[in-house]
Amino acid sequence: MKKKCTFFILLWLCWYVGAAQGIIKGKVIDDQNNQPLPGASITVDGTNAGASANLSGEFELNVFTSGKVDLKISYLGYKPSMVSVEVVSGKVTTVTIPLRNESFEILGVTITGQLQGQARALNQQRTADNIKNVVSADQIGRFPDPNAAEALQRVPGVNIERDQGEGRYVLVRGLSPQFTNISVNGEQIPSPEAGVRYVALDAIPSDQLSSLEVSKSLTPDMDGDAIGGSVNLITRTAQSGITTLNGTLAGGYNNLMKRGNWQGSLQYGQRLGKEEKLGVMLNISHYTNNLGSDNWERDTRDNVAEPEEHRLELRDYELTRTRFGSSATIDYKFNPNHQVYVRGLYSRFTDREWRRRYVFLPADDEVEHITKDRFEAQSVTSINVGANHLFGKFTLDYEGSYSYATQDTPFDNEAGFIASDVASDITFQTDYPRLSSAHYLDNTLYSFDSFETGHTFAKDRNITGKFNLGIPYQWGGNGGLIKVGGKVRFKEKSYAITQNKYEALSDIPDLSFFEGGLLDKNFIGNRYQLSPSVSIPSFIRYFNANPQNFELQIEDKAADEALESYTATEDVYAGYAMARQQFRKLMVLGGVRYERTNVSYQSSDVVFAPNGDLQQILPVSGKSNYEFFLPQLHFKYSANELTNIRLAGTFSYARPNFDQIIPAQEASLEDLIATVGNAVLQPVKAFNLDLLAERYLGTIGIISGGFFYKKLDNFIYTRRFTGSYPLNSATPIATDLLITQVQNGKTADLLGVELAYQQNLNFLSGALSGLGVYLNYTYTHSSAIVQRNEAPETEMLNLPGQAAHVGNVSLSYQYKGFSARASLNFNGRYLSATGATPADDIYVKDRMQLDVTLGYTITKQWRVFAEFMNLTNQPFETYAGTRNFTTQREFYGWWTRFGIKFNILDKTK
Repeated sequence: MKKKCTFFILLWLCWYVGAAQGIIKGKVIDDQNNQPLPGASITVDGTNAGASANLSGEFELNVFTSGKVDLKISYLGYKPSMVSVEVVSGKVTTVTIPLRNESFEILGVTITGQLQGQARALNQQRTADNIKNVVSADQIGRFPDPNAAEALQRVPGVNIERDQGEGRYVLVRGLSPQFTNISVNGEQIPSPEAGVRYVALDAIPSDQLSSLEVSKSLTPDMDGDAIGGSVNLITRTAQSGITTLNGTLAGGYNNLMKRGNWQGSLQYGQRLGKEEKLGVMLNISHYTNNLGSDNWERDTRDNVAEPEEHRLELRDYELTRTRFGSSATIDYKFNPNHQVYVRGLYSRFTDREWRRRYVFLPADDEVEHITKDRFEAQSVTSINVGANHLFGKFTLDYEGSYSYATQDTPFDNEAGFIASDVASDITFQTDYPRLSSAHYLDNTLYSFDSFETGHTFAKDRNITGKFNLGIPYQWGGNGGLIKVGGKVRFKEKSYAITQNKYEALSDIPDLSFFEGGLLDKNFIGNRYQLSPSVSIPSFIRYFNANPQNFELQIEDKAADEALESYTATEDVYAGYAMARQQFRKLMVLGGVRYERTNVSYQSSDVVFAPNGDLQQILPVSGKSNYEFFLPQLHFKYSANELTNIRLAGTFSYARPNFDQIIPAQEASLEDLIATVGNAVLQPVKAFNLDLLAERYLGTIGIISGGFFYKKLDNFIYTRRFTGSYPLNSATPIATDLLITQVQNGKTADLLGVELAYQQNLNFLSGALSGLGVYLNYTYTHSSAIVQRNEAPETEMLNLPGQAAHVGNVSLSYQYKGFSARASLNFNGRYLSATGATPADDIYVKDRMQLDVTLGYTITKQWRVFAEFMNLTNQPFETYAGTRNFTTQREFYGWWTRFGIKFNILDKTK
């Protein structure tokens, strides 16, 4: 069979070499500023042969006839062009094609420059083989979104999870973050966080990027572990010999904290040399943000019928966060057929957090007063080295990449004090609980409880190699492409923790002795009073001066460090084969991808004796191997240059998170409870069906609509049941324990509708012609079959993270040099976590945030702006079981930025 296949391939290649004639390589640029036009459509007039321009505006077109051919070039917002090219058999013909911008005149003022980013993104979507959304750097700058996560919230079907009011994790089409993979320049990056795979995108500044791509249907040459979608962050590349130098300098104010923030960025790019063979792009940015939150939280214990016994927490946060980003791209074009490149991205995110917390325990008539001081730094480094070649008619690209992510918490200090007989009666209401007294404010009543110090370090490293080989061909007068490739990725991930807990050996001063730090005098609108909290530096000075007064809890230290520390390796091997065939107006792309994953984990079991003492710590390891064949099939019917109908049927999967599969087992034989890892947890498998119709508008806009369906097998959820410990042991040491374990469920279904409309309303008369609208809405419904407890019955739940309604409404206006935009982002309520009973299920309430951006263009090089975020002071809210059982309300206030942007083009070259 292998000999027959090899003979067929060789026979086909011989036919192909004789049939193919010549190659046209070119670049499509703006005739005014020589900037590339990515996504431009290039077709051979009178045939079905065609290509689309890449991010650098470059294209490659195989022509199976020799002699003169006419190329038709189209690009939204630009006048179509026809160019004649002489094709020579067996040779490469190079051509540069300038297009003229169709200037939109509003009251006599040309504003085309402000629309170029929107045109760039829409043209890339229009000519893409798969279903994707593209956000350009210019579009990112039109919204007040400082990090990559917040920039993605504007994309149809994308929701984000927030931390302290800032966007952090991305949810695509109603699926939790673990169902979406994150790449930089086409290659997955590791997660700096200890237990998960997905990346917190608040660590990556949005001004480091040239564009964002959200692929909602996969092709065989893409990684298959993305059920929700695949997000690709693309850094900038030098495009022309004209020197570009641009940057931003801004300052702002946070209303809740009454403190400022500032931001600065600078970018340089140019192609050097007489023939512009060497490209250099450098980018650097820094953002310091002083923020905070006021928060109350309610316990969600099982005794919902007795709310007076639930504990209440008042939490006051003060934070200083910084984002530093730098990126560089150096590429060298030996000639039109051969290019090498090096791309690098480094981002560092730091979070200094001070947290003051009251914990009211009415059942025990106690109040805890706890203060935390923590510093955490996350960093992501990504380096890609690769090349693109054209050998005759064959295209070959290959790349090696190294990426490294860390999360370092050098100190996490927490001092706790406790007072008895001071607890207030608590009346729980939907919006704000009520306290009956203020006795808890007397710090002299609080005695020392415990002092904890911690240091954690997580690291995740990927080493990747891949190649792609493209073979163009002609069939029945229609052009096609066969593409094959392979990939390997070697991952190492580990987490180490040092945790110390100290209790008192002798008398320690009460809380008033250590008072200090910020005192919030307007906590939650002055609804609650707070007393001065512990000054952690003051307490540490006392701790260092009086070590004899404290006792290290050795068993707690050993248990905590053994339970959370782990190491893991994961090797992935992948290969694919695909073909893209054009049949007049119909494009068909199909193929299959194979991926095999080998994983191994090392961790520890911790067992506690019936009296509560630590009994033993046992090293344990686990491993699993799995493989997938992933067929992919895409259809794109182009009724005309502006109308596409797309249909895709694809298979994909999602790997479990690391904290779900490390084989650690923690058991308390005194309380008869245990938490057990699941080293044999299987990935989630999915079939995805997408149908989308899109009509692009001549005024640089789009109207689109479609539906999507996903069927998931082996859905992952948390189950609680009664069993023996160790689990699955022939000789258990305990029985009838309440065990918590992440397991595979049966099936889950997700169905959604996605609508989008954006347009510049320049067809209106007078001043109204400066209006523009940006609308999108996604409705999603899901159902998952799970077994919640030890009972054999199953029940139907929504998928965690799936919001029924997600949308954006944005209205913009431009007049002469003035621009304004008001943006509403809406996220519907969704299930966050399942509990032991439906009454314990935690839901995140719906949320709507209003942002406003104002700007004025002084000259073509200088622009001033003002941004106002979360003007409605929208809180983060959760509830358990029913909407009237609110469990958390957290407020962030509103914040602003004011600044200037400059863009200098050196035309002296």
